[in-house]
Amino acid sequence: MFGFGSSSSSSSSSSSSSSSANEKIEKPAPTREQRQQCWSARDTYFACLDKNKIYLAGDEVPKGKEGGAGFCAGERGEYERACGQSWIDYFNKRRTLELRRQATINAAEKSGNQQAADAWRSVSGTSQGGK
Repeated sequence: MFGFGSSSSSSSSSSSSSSSANEKIEKPAPTREQRQQCWSARDTYFACLDKNKIYLAGDEVPKGKEGGAGFCAGERGEYERACGQSWIDYFNKRRTLELRRQATINAAEKSGNQQAADAWRSVSGTSQGGK
């Protein structure tokens, strides 16, 4: 479509991959119930990570064992089944940012810098600051 590849076989394969990409785009938005299932699965998965002191989502899978073995495998499977990939990416990044924010607050308090701790506490991590 964009001139990548000049052979007829690559154009036919690009048109079939293009149609599958269009099918993904045309998928309807999740219903309220599906969103609630996703949020519930996320909360359960993150609670399991917290319980096992795993900070980055995905670190619970041992290196070289991508088959789902490791801590929280059932919770992770449900999370991945219930949520779209873009939502998973977003939730995982938000979790990491929130854990870093809390660690910064804890470090500021430990060093006696209450002003910095209070400043970080006022940062909620949402986009409300831009209003």
